[in-house]
Amino acid sequence: MQKSPECSDDLTVLDYFNMFNRRKIPVILIVAVSVIAAGLISYFSPKIYRARAVIMPAAPQQKQSDMRALASRFGITSSRTANASEIVSLLRSNILMERVIRNHDLMKVFFGKDGKDPGKTSNIWNGIRYLKKSMYRVNDNKRDGIIELSLEYTDPEVAADVLGYFLSELTDYMSSEAKRVAETNREYLESLIDKNTDPLIKQKIYTLIAQQIETSMMAEVKENFAFKILDPPRAPDRKIRPNIRRNMVLAFVISLFAGVFLVFFLEYIRRVNPKK
Repeated sequence: MQKSPECSDDLTVLDYFNMFNRRKIPVILIVAVSVIAAGLISYFSPKIYRARAVIMPAAPQQKQSDMRALASRFGITSSRTANASEIVSLLRSNILMERVIRNHDLMKVFFGKDGKDPGKTSNIWNGIRYLKKSMYRVNDNKRDGIIELSLEYTDPEVAADVLGYFLSELTDYMSSEAKRVAETNREYLESLIDKNTDPLIKQKIYTLIAQQIETSMMAEVKENFAFKILDPPRAPDRKIRPNIRRNMVLAFVISLFAGVFLVFFLEYIRRVNPKK
């Protein structure tokens, strides 16, 4: 079966021009409606703001490194400093998120005055899931030796406040844990004094006890104990999304391609069925 001459002829530039000229109204309507719809949807969508903070783990001094080596000989752990991976793990942990939500009553902030997630039973897990999926991010920048935190929310002040709560609770948690470990270590070391008669070993034990007391005192101070805040959280002045201009440009490009595809499809139908 032979194709019709109209179907077999190659299309020229003039043919393409005539083709789009015949179908220009549908293409213009598709593009116009898509761009306007994208603009309106973006304009009326909730504005999202991102608060940021940057912290740096406290670097252990040489003296502290020597003390940790000495402590390991007696089977105790040092609680003075935490490395970046430990801090990142804590920042991402459920226990810290729970402390933040409970201590600062964030269920009401996230889910309204009654603190209930619509359609679900109100419990702390809803708040934790809300933080993980929607708002809260922790990035361990190993190259620069810093930890970057970000939190997204519709209210810039709330975004900065909640991020500040995380840093405050992290400080309190690490300080209390350091004090607990230091007290446990001190009690254990004191029990070893009477069991050892070697003066040199006793001197090392006393040195470690003094180090545990120092750690407990430093943990009480809290500030810059385990990390230093390089860039504290502040309320952002500009939203990160929706980007109205970008969404409209994207809608224009996608709708234009859709319009071109429609023109080719309609022209193909016309050529295959010239009587229709």
